[in-house]
Amino acid sequence: MGLASSKYSNNDFELVIRAAKELEWLLETEFGARGKGLHEKISSVPSLPPTLVKEMRYLATIRNKLIHEKDFNQIPDRARYIEKFEASAKELQTLVKNKNNAHCVIC
Repeated sequence: MGLASSKYSNNDFELVIRAAKELEWLLETEFGARGKGLHEKISSVPSLPPTLVKEMRYLATIRNKLIHEKDFNQIPDRARYIEKFEASAKELQTLVKNKNNAHCVIC
């Protein structure tokens, strides 16, 4: 994982779309999120920690600017974007793991 990895597209548009799709999928499948986009899905899960919400809203905002604003054509700080995406995905996965372990009687 990380910037040294070739797993991320060099194309900023592809990167933000794939990142949003991953986070939306986690929110939908593991937290029952609803809505049209990442911002709406985040809002539909009130139990998320405020710091995680803030990080994911940054990701959603950058994605939306790239897609909708004519003169916004690249991620301002690509390394920071990837770090925030990786941290958000990891925290969501940790929350899922903790949620699942809460129901385990022999863990």
